[in-house]
Amino acid sequence: MQQSKTQKGLLSIFEKFIRRNVILYYFVRNIVIYFNIFEEDFNILKRYYHQKAINIIDIGASDGIATNFFLKNLKVKKIFCYEPQKIFIKKLKKLKKKNRNIIIKEFGISDKEIKETIYYPFLKIFGREMPLLTYAFYRKKELIDQMKLDFNNYKEIKIKKTSISLKKFRLIKEKIDLIKIDINGLELQIVKSLMSQIKKDKPMLIIENNTSLNEINKILKKYNYNRYYNQNLKLIPHKNQNALDLFFIPEKN
Repeated sequence: MQQSKTQKGLLSIFEKFIRRNVILYYFVRNIVIYFNIFEEDFNILKRYYHQKAINIIDIGASDGIATNFFLKNLKVKKIFCYEPQKIFIKKLKKLKKKNRNIIIKEFGISDKEIKETIYYPFLKIFGREMPLLTYAFYRKKELIDQMKLDFNNYKEIKIKKTSISLKKFRLIKEKIDLIKIDINGLELQIVKSLMSQIKKDKPMLIIENNTSLNEINKILKKYNYNRYYNQNLKLIPHKNQNALDLFFIPEKN
């Protein structure tokens, strides 16, 4: 497990300062999505896809921060947003009013239809509960460990649990060019659930660095995928380097 971050260089220092105080992070997060400031790693996509029209799957669409980046920086035909949390679904629906090419799936992905418990932190400010749903984890211990890494005042944060709906992934008929996965803990299960789409379309996958990375790599290697990370807008083969996101790209035939 590593400290949460999305930027590098000077922006990384600024981000680290913000994340040290959970209250400051809560309010700055809304400013970030408004100004379309997203993970620096994703800037490589503008060069990789150039002006190609693409279809995207966004697993763990959250409040639409990645979807918003894709829409503003790539030529998107359709983007399928999978998000089970009601608060985030409301935000995605607001974004959809401005962009008809968003398709919202109001559930998470699994290999079977179940209700899953997740844990998320919240603050109480002026008697009002402020949830930090971007820090939702499937395992309580992992959430606590991440908060200790990220926030100096983590002891002020309280934790709640809720249930979300997970459903089997159904194959999308359109050709999918890019899949982004960011779900804090079940990345391996998600990749397994998406294999029908992966086999059909051989899309690029962007997966946040996680503890299941080697198992994911073994699965995708069978389908001629290689693993990269973004270094100064160049895709470099990934061994064990410290990286925010990993890019799994199939070899060209």
